[in-house]
Amino acid sequence: MKKIATALLLSTAVAAPAFAADSGWYAGVTLGSARVSVPAVLGVSTKNSDTVYGAVGGYQFDKNWAAELEYTGAGKFATATGSGKADAFGVTVVGTLPLSDSFGLYGKLGFAQVSGKSATGTDANGAALSNANRTAATYGLGVKYNATQNVDVRFGWDRFGAAVNSAGVKQNFNSNVYSVAAVYKF
Repeated sequence: MKKIATALLLSTAVAAPAFAADSGWYAGVTLGSARVSVPAVLGVSTKNSDTVYGAVGGYQFDKNWAAELEYTGAGKFATATGSGKADAFGVTVVGTLPLSDSFGLYGKLGFAQVSGKSATGTDANGAALSNANRTAATYGLGVKYNATQNVDVRFGWDRFGAAVNSAGVKQNFNSNVYSVAAVYKF
């Protein structure tokens, strides 16, 4: 048992400087465009995209793995008789594949709570629209560029599941968010 503990302590002491070099807290802002897939029961869409803003923060465990929190707009929709919007709060694991010292690919997988708010109106059948929340898997892909030692620029796509109530029945829909982010590493 002492040999195992000694080996574990030695490996931790050797790995700690390398681990510290690629790890730490980060935070950033996002700007993008969201495209919403409006459920058929809501009627023909007259608008299903929107400019969205958000914030992101997380902890980079090493050069390949991070845990991240995100809050972002997930888009607006409008039909002839109603409209609504969605905002998402997500928790994800982010895996990064470095391609060089400056570029990398990343993928995100986690869960998001999306708040669907009905601004006005009715569905295609005349039933009133109301707010609904949906918790669903969220995922995304993108590329990142290390602009400086402390600043990354990301270009990405994220998929969120959202909902709105129509006559008391939750109508699920999806939102695709295409964004650019500036991330500062502390």
